[in-house]
Amino acid sequence: MEHKIIPPGFERTDERGLFREIINSGEWKAVNWARMNPGATLGNHYHEKTVMFFYLVNGSAYVRTVDVVTGSRDEFELNPGQGVFFQPMESHIISFTDESEVLMLKSKPFDPKDPDLVHYPV
Repeated sequence: MEHKIIPPGFERTDERGLFREIINSGEWKAVNWARMNPGATLGNHYHEKTVMFFYLVNGSAYVRTVDVVTGSRDEFELNPGQGVFFQPMESHIISFTDESEVLMLKSKPFDPKDPDLVHYPV
């Protein structure tokens, strides 16, 4: 399993500033924003039903994944302005090496009664 790093679909810089279309596909039910500290991690879990698009606004992150069905693994660095999809049954851990801001788009909102979150160390 090799992940495709998704660059912006469109970007314009002019005298007004920077405009970036982060993603132009998918049906999203939740959008999350986070500011993460150096050394922090997110993940070590997978979702059975949820598709997630993870986008690094700024900072730096190192990602490791494992498909819990096939055992296939991947690891890669994400740079600002890049994103990646996490599919159902794919455990992931994201380690931040700098203070970072991220956006996470999810196909299913978090529900404490049905969290769709299974702990699974990568």
